[in-house]
Amino acid sequence: MQRNRLKVLIIGAGTGGLALAQGLQAAGIAVEVYEREHTPIERAQGYRLSVNPAGCRALKACLPAALYAKFLSNSAKPSETVTFLDHRLNRLLAINIPRHEGSDTDNERPIARLAFRSVLLDGLDRVVRFGKKIVAYEDGPASSVTARFDDGSSATGDVLIGADGASSSVRGQLLPHARRVETGITAISGKLGLTAGGRNRVPTPILRGPTLILDARGHFMFANAVEYERRVNGAISNDGSAQDREEYVMWGVSARTAAFGSTPNAALGGEALKAAALQLMTGWSPAVRRLVENADASTVVTFGVKSSTPVEPWPTRNVTLIGDALHNMTPFRGIGANTALRDADALRRALIAVDRGAQNLLTALAACERDMIDYGFKAVGVSLQMMRRVHAENPIERAVTKLVFRTVDHVKPLQPMFMGRQ
Repeated sequence: MQRNRLKVLIIGAGTGGLALAQGLQAAGIAVEVYEREHTPIERAQGYRLSVNPAGCRALKACLPAALYAKFLSNSAKPSETVTFLDHRLNRLLAINIPRHEGSDTDNERPIARLAFRSVLLDGLDRVVRFGKKIVAYEDGPASSVTARFDDGSSATGDVLIGADGASSSVRGQLLPHARRVETGITAISGKLGLTAGGRNRVPTPILRGPTLILDARGHFMFANAVEYERRVNGAISNDGSAQDREEYVMWGVSARTAAFGSTPNAALGGEALKAAALQLMTGWSPAVRRLVENADASTVVTFGVKSSTPVEPWPTRNVTLIGDALHNMTPFRGIGANTALRDADALRRALIAVDRGAQNLLTALAACERDMIDYGFKAVGVSLQMMRRVHAENPIERAVTKLVFRTVDHVKPLQPMFMGRQ
């Protein structure tokens, strides 16, 4: 079979776009990535994300072996449990996360976002162009596509991939009818640095893994510690390639926007945002309130939670979408980045087949798009369902939610199904 020698343009240097670029470069396919930010660290990258086993498998397929090993060395200590508590720290549900010794894909891998982006950028110096904000794309000569940027430059390739996040410009042109809507939930998040003494004051479930706390009014907190494996004498393990070893508890407090009184906004500043979060936590365990009270105000941010609405398959052309650009979801299941990695691997395989002459471009893209719409918007729905469950304000709904959690806590075979293990 004769190779087609594709050239692929990727708009956006986020998780999905960079994983795809790595996979295509490894396969010898010409790829260029265009990122609107001017440097890799121009914008704060958030705290951490968790790559689940499905995400690890997709990532391993995309990355060269040495780079996947670097990802593993940069990962934090895997979680031991997922715990649901009430606001007084009474247990509702605790699910043990099995640890598979010797496996590099079957364990959850928490990693700091900045460290993860650094790993994904490794080896792409000649591929990624920063400071390139797309303004439009248009048909080019000989069935190509041309991207035009706000600095007056342009790039032409055979395929253009919109990996430019939740506010995707590519999606705005390709699918102008696609919507991303407010859910009515507002969140405030921050982090508390972990010191030897401070660690002792953190509730034990939070040190063991993701902890979800529900109160009696539909207010919610998520908290998780980021820690690293230790060698002898308490030293943090570091093989020389690891970076960003800060240890901390990341937390987020969320509720229906009306519960805050006036809608929080970034202009309030960190201390005011902490106060807004704490007023939702009246009557909560003092140990949980301290996470917010002692947090570094410079790390505290607020955001309105949004979610994309499902779209039907569209007429396939040589422009497509992956990750948040297609199926942006709420953070309440922590699966957005993993779904983007799944997209990247699926599109990587499709484009390699096209480049090798084994598939027609539009046929391969159409199949990928159908799959991404199917599993991507199922993930959106699961995330929305969890968001509604933990923010239930109706007493009957809250009682049912707690009953479900306690039932799953006692009926162990239900636990993998409940967590959607992959």
